[in-house]
Amino acid sequence: MKDSYELYRHAVDDVWKGWWVCWPLSGRVEVGQVLENVDGKVRTAGTLGERGIPFVPRPGTPHNDYTYDTQGSVSLQFKAAGVAMDGLAALAVADFGARVTFEKGNSALIVYRGLTETGVADVRALAAALVQRGWDDWDDTLLAVTDVVAADSGIVLTAAESGASVELRLQAGAGQAQLGLADLAGRTSVAWRRRLGLKWLGTDTAPFFRVVRLRKTWFGKVEKDYGPRQPGRGAAPVPVPPVLLEEAYDDPASVLETVTSDEQPPPVVLSDEQLPGAP
Repeated sequence: MKDSYELYRHAVDDVWKGWWVCWPLSGRVEVGQVLENVDGKVRTAGTLGERGIPFVPRPGTPHNDYTYDTQGSVSLQFKAAGVAMDGLAALAVADFGARVTFEKGNSALIVYRGLTETGVADVRALAAALVQRGWDDWDDTLLAVTDVVAADSGIVLTAAESGASVELRLQAGAGQAQLGLADLAGRTSVAWRRRLGLKWLGTDTAPFFRVVRLRKTWFGKVEKDYGPRQPGRGAAPVPVPPVLLEEAYDDPASVLETVTSDEQPPPVVLSDEQLPGAP
């Protein structure tokens, strides 16, 4: 059986291929955050602002709600308030709710609603600013978060084995007669579950993000053309050669590269009971 992270990572790649994912799911990533990737482990390393690297965020861009059902192997039955439904273990007649059943193992149901993407507005200026720092103390282990997709709410369920099921108690809005898949990511609680793997329900989360770094080839070119970078060039500061800043402005892609999800190190393996959201 796939572990929860592997199953989730594979699932979201259908739409968010190349994007990094927050894990644990309760984690929070912000535009302008700095990460350090050393020996296959990623840790937080401050922010661009704390490192003297200015940037301006662009306004948020809405996205459609995101839903994923592993190869159609998840069945979903909604229950209206005041209506009885056979086979329920915990939902009362008065409840709005839903029963989710996983026909196969290694299945996932993922729903995010209220998605908004924010990012760095001026990539050229960021490239030049990172070149400025790269001349001194920014190295190729450092990553800058340039784009973040936040969600108002989300739910992630995985099956520990085939036949897993869960009953969800939903809070419908005033006068709401019908419920849809996106409502699972609203104000939801688990009333009962069987053979379930990961269970996570959250609000104000940031499930997907992108990071960039200065190209490793850029560092090699600089050392070849100008010798070792600061601070190993003597007592007096040496200004950044203007041609390097011009290159960053003219062609940011020659200086910066987006680090794809293929390079996101897997997390430390935890049991589902140890993950946030587990009882």
